[in-house]
Amino acid sequence: MVGMIIKPYKVINELSKKYPLKNEEKILLGTDGSITNILEILFNEEVVVKTTHQEVRNNTSYRSVILEIKGIPLIYATSKISLKIINNDYLRKNIKKDLLSANIPIGKILKIHNLETRREIKNIDYKEIDDTVKSYLKTDKKALPQRTYNIIYNSKVLMEITEIFNIGEYLEN
Repeated sequence: MVGMIIKPYKVINELSKKYPLKNEEKILLGTDGSITNILEILFNEEVVVKTTHQEVRNNTSYRSVILEIKGIPLIYATSKISLKIINNDYLRKNIKKDLLSANIPIGKILKIHNLETRREIKNIDYKEIDDTVKSYLKTDKKALPQRTYNIIYNSKVLMEITEIFNIGEYLEN
C-alpha cells in the first residue's frame, strides 16, 4: 500500500454539510477516473489545457495548468511527476516530451502511452485559494473544492496531482 486510503463518499458527505456542492462537483472530487473525460461529458466539448508553469529538475517534472472548456477556466491543477519511475528510456523520453512540449491532459498522456495506472485519492477538501489561483480561474471566491491524489504505476507513485475546481457556477441546475 502506497499511502492511507480515504473513503471519498464519507469525506464528500461531510463537506456537503458545510458547503453547497453540486452532484457533478462531488463526482469530480471523488472519482478515481479521468477528470478530463468527465469534464468533456459534462460540457459536451473538448478540454483545452493551458500550461502556466513547467520545469524538470532531477528527473522530476513540475507542471501547473488550467483546464478550460469554451474559454472558461474550470480547474487549476499542479502535478509533480517522477519520471525516474518509468524504467523504459524510450517511454520516459516520450512522456517527458509530451509533458513539456504539448498542452495535453495527463490522463490523455497516460492513455497515449498505454500506461496501466490507478489513482489513489489522498485528500479531498474545500479550502481557501490564493490570489494567483483566483486570477487563473477568473473568480473572486475565497475558497473552492479541491483534491490531491497519486497516480500509481508499477506499485510506485508516478505522479502527485492537486486539482482546484471552479465548475459549480457553470453547471446547469
